[in-house]
Amino acid sequence: MTQASSHIINIFYLYTPISNPEALRDYLKSEGTRLGIKGRILIAHEGINGTAEGTADALRDFESCIHAQDGTSGTYGDLSRVWFKHSPGAGVAFPKLKIKVRNEIVTLGLGKEGDINPNEVTGTHVKPEELKSWIEKGEDFVIVDMRNDYEYAVGHFKNSINPELENFRDLTTLDATKLPPKDKKVLTVCTYGVRCEKASGYLKTQGYDNVYQLDGGIGTYMKAYPGEDFLGSLYVFDGRITERFTDQYEVVGTCVSCQGKTEEYDNCAYGECHRKLVRCSLCMAKEPYYCSSDCKSAVLVTLS
Repeated sequence: MTQASSHIINIFYLYTPISNPEALRDYLKSEGTRLGIKGRILIAHEGINGTAEGTADALRDFESCIHAQDGTSGTYGDLSRVWFKHSPGAGVAFPKLKIKVRNEIVTLGLGKEGDINPNEVTGTHVKPEELKSWIEKGEDFVIVDMRNDYEYAVGHFKNSINPELENFRDLTTLDATKLPPKDKKVLTVCTYGVRCEKASGYLKTQGYDNVYQLDGGIGTYMKAYPGEDFLGSLYVFDGRITERFTDQYEVVGTCVSCQGKTEEYDNCAYGECHRKLVRCSLCMAKEPYYCSSDCKSAVLVTLS
């Protein structure tokens, strides 16, 4: 979808050894603040994962700061291969710039001994045009969506499998019946690719031999083929909430209260839960919603 934009949002990640995550954090925080960049970036010894927003000029300079970390003397790792995926922004996707050091840039939670290193084991990358060819030729394969269940609820590929993950780390304890048979050709998909690097690698360690991942994620596919093969809109982790690639699309999200079509979100009213749910503004205005009877009972006990 083409539109005038005063800002640009970029989404990026790279699995690559980072020698000093704290020093890289401080460097990017200093440069980003100087350039007026806002966003959220995670850095770990395994790599970098982030979303940033700024004016076109500022974002170009910030991207140059990242690419300048090329693994030579005085830099913190080789980030010269970082691929920035651009979308139009309005300058309001983030309130400020947050850069944090973590143990993982996406949490699979297997611990140090069982961790998946995408530089050693991961699914074969499939470009959007190759996936389009598979679909059009009726290739025998299964799409497995590795996003959270509330993301899947507002948009997903036709006939894709939803493993019903509440969190990405749930993949490691998932009931095998929610995944395809191990002899199937499997393509994992996620927002812009970072979770699929580990998810596809994890499937390979579990006995899946024919594992692929969508290169650049759903967002990259939809920019190439807007309104085709993917139903609804794409959930994103910033102030936009969802990203739409064409005005000609069908809303597929369903309000948990009234079952009407919506792409709005609410949280379980029990503060200790706060699970994200698809819920329309009309229902949100009427009363709080609890995702389970246990959550509702917990609130009643607290109030009594």
